[in-house]
Amino acid sequence: MKLKTLALAAGLACATGAMAAPTQWTSASGGNDHWYEFVSTSVTWQDAFTAANAASFMSMGGYLATVTSATENTFIANIANGSLAWLGGSDAGNAINAWTWRNGPEAGQAFTYTNWNPGEPNNCCGGEDYLHINWAVRGGWNDHGGPGNGYQMNGYVIEYSAAPVPEPETYAMLLAGLGLMGSIARRRKTKAA
Repeated sequence: MKLKTLALAAGLACATGAMAAPTQWTSASGGNDHWYEFVSTSVTWQDAFTAANAASFMSMGGYLATVTSATENTFIANIANGSLAWLGGSDAGNAINAWTWRNGPEAGQAFTYTNWNPGEPNNCCGGEDYLHINWAVRGGWNDHGGPGNGYQMNGYVIEYSAAPVPEPETYAMLLAGLGLMGSIARRRKTKAA
């Protein structure tokens, strides 16, 4: 299954000749120093999610963009040039309209900022579980995609940010592993002598 997912991501990456170069939202302009890239190739939310999470730029991992402020929303709407674009939010598997971010640093967190169009999210047509931007107005949000509209296809926005700093336990485990490797190497050297 993992190979299938990687093959899909690779295929989407190859098929996405319509990618704009990533653009940084600098802290000097009020941003977060993350990079954003609009991919105009139309895909389902699930395929966009897979491709975005397989993407990287300058050693930074990618993910479907998460939006935490009005200024970031405007920046992303403009990166997509007003085109419909999937973002990393969903209420699939949750109570209706219990929206969370599904990837990135905010993975699993409920939305703290929203820009829903009037009457949205409405879970229309048998269920709409995924978030896209630039619906009806630039920057406006709408719920769309499966199960009611399972084949809805849009472009998507990838966000790139530096990996989070590892927890102290990670460093302790790394040091313990390096110490163990050094101890084994010393034993082998002693036995060889």
